[in-house]
Amino acid sequence: MEAEMAEVGTAYVLKNILTTRQTGPPILPKGEYGTGFNPDMPDTLPSWLTEDDLAYFVSKFEKTGFTGGLNYYRNLNM
Repeated sequence: MEAEMAEVGTAYVLKNILTTRQTGPPILPKGEYGTGFNPDMPDTLPSWLTEDDLAYFVSKFEKTGFTGGLNYYRNLNM
């Protein structure tokens, strides 16, 4: 998953997660959307998320990556 996230870029990943999320843990099944990302991402950000907010989150995740968060969900017994 980390390789697929790196391929599309941090900004795309965060925008996709934040604008197409449903309640519950993130589920990015390979194949359901083709790449694991929801293709129905809106062109505009929701009112509660500004471009500055998104840029801030992108800058932080570009430093730390997504592995820690993904490993949390990988270790859940569901």
